[in-house]
Amino acid sequence: MDRRMLLRSAGSAAVAGSLGALGVAALATPAQAAPGTINTDQVMATTNRVTHAPNQRGSIGIELRSGYYNGYQYGWGRLVGSGWDPRGWIWLDISRDGGRTWSFVDGTYMSDGTGYAHTSGWLTQSDPNYVFRASYDSSFRAVNPYIQSGIW
Repeated sequence: MDRRMLLRSAGSAAVAGSLGALGVAALATPAQAAPGTINTDQVMATTNRVTHAPNQRGSIGIELRSGYYNGYQYGWGRLVGSGWDPRGWIWLDISRDGGRTWSFVDGTYMSDGTGYAHTSGWLTQSDPNYVFRASYDSSFRAVNPYIQSGIW
C-alpha cells in the first residue's frame, strides 16, 4: 500500500527561530488547518495527481486518485471508461481501521449536470489504517456495487 503524507510546513518555524536568534523580528501568523474536504471543482484544480488501486469491469473503470490542493493531499474516487449509466452514482468510503469497517463520506450523482464523474476530495492521513475505496452502481450505496476500486 502506498503511504500518504500530509505536507506540513516545518520550515516556517525553523526560519522564524533562526530570525529570532539573529535578533530579527518575525511576524507570527496562526497555523492554518487544512479543510477536511474539497469540492468537485477544487478536485479539478489539484496538482501532482496520481492514480491508485484501479479496477476494471468491461469498459468501466474505477480508481482512487490523489492530488494536492493548497499544499495538502486529498483523495477521491473517479469513474473512467465508457458504458456507465449516467443515472448512476460514484461514492467514496473511508476506513480508519485498515478496511475492516467502512464509513460513507461522499457521493456524486452522475446526472447532476456538473459533468463530473468523481467524488469530492478528502484529506489524506499518514496513518496506514486510514484508507479509501470508491464504488459505482446505478443504486446509491449498493451493498454489492457494480464495480469497486481497490483499497488505498
